[in-house]
Amino acid sequence: MTQLQTLLANAVLQFPEKTAIQCEGQHVSYADLQQQVQQVASGLQTMGIEQGDRVAWFLPNCLEAVITTLACYQIGAVAVPLNYRYVTEEAIDVIQRVDASMILFHTSKTQVVEPLLHAREAMIAIAVGPSQCMQDDVQPFSTLLKQGELKSAVVVDPTSPGLILFTSGSTGHPKGVVHSHTGLFAGIEVSRQVFGFTDEDVVLVGKPISHAGGLQTQLMPALSAGARVILTMKPTPATAVSTIRSESVTEYGMLASDLLDFVEYLENNPTDLPTLKNSIGSGDAVPPDLHHRFRDLLGWEVMEGAGMTEIGGYYAANPRFGKRKWGSLGLPTPDTDLRIVTAEGEDCPVGETGEILLRTPSATIGYWHDEQATADLFQGKWLHTGDLGHFDDEGYVWFVGRKKLMIVRRGSNIAPAEVESIIDEHPLVHAAVVVGLRDFREGEVPVACVALLGQQNDLTEETLRACVAEELAEYKNPVHYMFFDELPRTSTGKFDRHQLQELVSKMFGG
Repeated sequence: MTQLQTLLANAVLQFPEKTAIQCEGQHVSYADLQQQVQQVASGLQTMGIEQGDRVAWFLPNCLEAVITTLACYQIGAVAVPLNYRYVTEEAIDVIQRVDASMILFHTSKTQVVEPLLHAREAMIAIAVGPSQCMQDDVQPFSTLLKQGELKSAVVVDPTSPGLILFTSGSTGHPKGVVHSHTGLFAGIEVSRQVFGFTDEDVVLVGKPISHAGGLQTQLMPALSAGARVILTMKPTPATAVSTIRSESVTEYGMLASDLLDFVEYLENNPTDLPTLKNSIGSGDAVPPDLHHRFRDLLGWEVMEGAGMTEIGGYYAANPRFGKRKWGSLGLPTPDTDLRIVTAEGEDCPVGETGEILLRTPSATIGYWHDEQATADLFQGKWLHTGDLGHFDDEGYVWFVGRKKLMIVRRGSNIAPAEVESIIDEHPLVHAAVVVGLRDFREGEVPVACVALLGQQNDLTEETLRACVAEELAEYKNPVHYMFFDELPRTSTGKFDRHQLQELVSKMFGG
């Protein structure tokens, strides 16, 4: 068996009756979790799921999502989590591209999923949630638990795919990042070391486990260490604080934007959190001022780091135990070779900015059915992150910016081209350029610069906003729409994004 398949083995052996996961009032022990994983693995096999088949799930943070993912690993199937904020078109795109054999979805998403089920009648559909909401051709999740435990271990090639995580690329077309069993376990082990998880920890997981940040850097390494996991779906600061106190939480990972909300809440509602020993702000840079405010409140420094879906976790982080430098990404993580190179591929001296390259056992084995994108990612033996940074004289990595045009809003990637293509489809639009606007709370937000067709054009922001809402998740919808007779261009005839960026910053930056 692969190391990924035996992820729970030590914890089950040492702490069979200990609570592994708490979620929505349920307490599941390590022994019960292992049993349910084996039952669902058997259920998947009984329904015809074989090695290599893709099993998609469209679920919030819940036990069923965890069990399904671990069950897929047991039989060599490939888990494909969908962003829970997807609208129908986005979900259909992913499902069709991976040719999923099964989808598990929450009944609250029935209207989103219905067109997908009609389009792919041969796909098995499993619903999680109130049974009264189910259709005749949809089976309840309990069906997967009725087949008994998996009778024998399934031999899986460690280099074979185990998980596909979709992430937006600079082209605007989300790419499927494929991780092998070997890579997944390596990423989990790196996170376990980075956070110093042990069986004494109580870990509050509030990041979506449909992303690497929640699944690979929080949930799985905590379970691997035998910790107790409290699984929730992005709690409010008040709920998080209450949970930390009532459940004696020791570690809570947040996006940098959520960290700001957390700190503001504590400043307005002073509360002692004596058990909380570690936290990380990720997804965007944590401003120095926020570092200071956090330390003033809790008496210790928040971690900061940088990662990417393509390596299933962090490539640099401030040490769990040791010196942390405010504003830096920290030190390269265990088993990660990190270079910063010039445009010519030469290593940059200390203090000089270049692109961050990586070599790590947790790296993706490639993008799903996209050889060109895979070749672009791996130029030679090194993974090109597209992140720009520099080393200081102590080996800490400092982030400078992104080579890509990606807009990162509260840790979620927004590809301008994806939004632009929707706006461009409107018959009264000549062209659209979407740029990022720095935002104190969100990190970055999208702003649409739209050139209209004709002088007697009464197209409104509300109309375009509604058009985008039909096709894309709400967080991708621009917060502002600016209208132009024509968009500025560079000397080569391309739309001048830099000039528009400056204009947007002056107009809305405050």
